[in-house]
Amino acid sequence: MRVRIKRIDPSLPLPQYETSGAVAFDFVVRTDTVIPARGMGRAPSNVAVEIPAGYMLWVTDRSSTLKKTGLLITEGVIDRDFCGDNDEILLQFYNPTDSPVIIKRGDRVAQAVFLPVGRAEWEEVLATGNAGRGGFGSTDNRAPVSSIPQSAASPQESGKFIVIDGIDGSGKGTQTDLLIERLRAEGHAAVKADFPQYGKKSAGLVENYLNGAYGTGGEVSPYVASFFFMLDRYDASFGLAEQLEQGKVVVANRYVSANMGHQGAKFRTREARQQYFEWLDQYEYGVFGIPRPDLTVVLHVPAQIGQLNIDQKAMRAYLSGATRDVHEDDVSHLEAASQTYREMCALFPGFKLIECAPDGRLLSIPEVHGLIWEQVRRVLQ
Repeated sequence: MRVRIKRIDPSLPLPQYETSGAVAFDFVVRTDTVIPARGMGRAPSNVAVEIPAGYMLWVTDRSSTLKKTGLLITEGVIDRDFCGDNDEILLQFYNPTDSPVIIKRGDRVAQAVFLPVGRAEWEEVLATGNAGRGGFGSTDNRAPVSSIPQSAASPQESGKFIVIDGIDGSGKGTQTDLLIERLRAEGHAAVKADFPQYGKKSAGLVENYLNGAYGTGGEVSPYVASFFFMLDRYDASFGLAEQLEQGKVVVANRYVSANMGHQGAKFRTREARQQYFEWLDQYEYGVFGIPRPDLTVVLHVPAQIGQLNIDQKAMRAYLSGATRDVHEDDVSHLEAASQTYREMCALFPGFKLIECAPDGRLLSIPEVHGLIWEQVRRVLQ
């Protein structure tokens, strides 16, 4: 049987049958992939496959994968019509361990087999005439009737969660305060959240990092630095969830998006950055279970303007006398972060970009607020 196949990276080998009697071939992972602790991740297989008519492709793990890595693969069916040039097969894994697992480029951690299939033509009947056994999945699992919900619980009233983000010196704090005033004037119960929570124990590692205690911003791994901020958000998440359940509108000055922008800027390739975005999303919202925003507004200003605005700020206690933190003091980092924020707004529908200096003219504070309000108003409708 001849099968048409496309390699994404021609420098890696084609999938191979390891022995003459093998019925399954091994995939080769295209890029280093981090599978987060107790989380999901997807490793690119480097191939798009044109599955022959009358067949499906069944993907499963290799017998050595669990033993060597501790990972469990999400087995699955790939249909024949999943065969476009950009339909690279992604191998999805679950990591049940307490530590991240790295799958290296070139690793063989999954295999697949072509299986013949048929399509059903349904003949509907009132009864099959066969004895019932409780349904597929019911063997040895007889739940008492009293434990089965009879109706869905009434949904609780929920508020809205809005984040204002952007590089340092973009006016986030000012616009956050203005938005809260506008919301309250419009009759909404609006509350403010600030991240990081400077001065609280949960932000201790964040303050050390921003003060340069662990080296320059570029010397600290984006994955390591992300945990500092992540733990602080987890500490705040209980109060956030309670406020949202009460129907309030929470407006946050920075949130997960700040890690995405600043730590994501440390990656040299878009592919590595997007892999980091997936990892961060899984940890923040999947593992730690913090509230997900309804809207993230990103304020964009040129890095040089941002630094000028930073220098006009009042002294901040966490900087111990310095005027800038490790991010603020590095204009090249701010430029990279600015570009990363733009990339995020193009990738994620819930992120909206506000150009605060179109054509080089810095908009007034009320003008920027008006643009933000247009985005917020749509979420509140």
